[in-house]
Amino acid sequence: MSTIDSKQATVFVTVFFVIALLINSTQGFGKSREATNVPVKMPGSVSVSPEERQAALLAEQAAQAAKAEAAEHAKYLARYLNGNFDRQAGNRAVAIVVANGNGKLNSAIATALARRFQGASIQISSSFFTPEFVSDGLFNNALAGSRELFRKLELVNSVDALVLAKEDVQYSQNAALENVTTATIQLDVTVVPVVGQGDSVTWTFTANGPGFSKEVACRAAEERLIKQIAADTKMSLN
Repeated sequence: MSTIDSKQATVFVTVFFVIALLINSTQGFGKSREATNVPVKMPGSVSVSPEERQAALLAEQAAQAAKAEAAEHAKYLARYLNGNFDRQAGNRAVAIVVANGNGKLNSAIATALARRFQGASIQISSSFFTPEFVSDGLFNNALAGSRELFRKLELVNSVDALVLAKEDVQYSQNAALENVTTATIQLDVTVVPVVGQGDSVTWTFTANGPGFSKEVACRAAEERLIKQIAADTKMSLN
């Protein structure tokens, strides 16, 4: 064999060897990629596919979101409900709220209304709601019969009706009576059904009270208002 033939043979063998290495390397790479997609199975365990891992992750995220939502709802209820009302089976449960013009609760008139509506098989609470129920504006929504508010507060599980009273006070002075202020209170009392589809019913009371200051005049008017409530025969929860 000539020198040129020897060199050509060597080159041919070398090229063939390189091609063989490339083919073997490519096949090994393909097998390696296939191996990465095979579900991992530890000794004594069940293999988990990528789809199953993704489903488990989504389920865990949904559970965490539900837990956070429940905590937020519990916080919402705690802000507006006192949570001290133990409803008794067989009784009609009623919650009373009286709000004055300053966005605060009026416990004196609420107590008077509770006494007025109290009766057989009637369970009344005048401390069912917190002051924030009025100051945050939920009182006005309830007065409008907001079913969405009732649902969010879960009222259907606690009460059958709400007695919502809104107090408005006006002051005036009589020129003939020096330094005497007259307070005029208008009280609108509305019964709003929580359970059922009945309509709301409203009664209005008005009382005047004199005094040498607004505070004294308002207190005198409220005392007269409370007497009117006690003597009333028109208001009813039915």
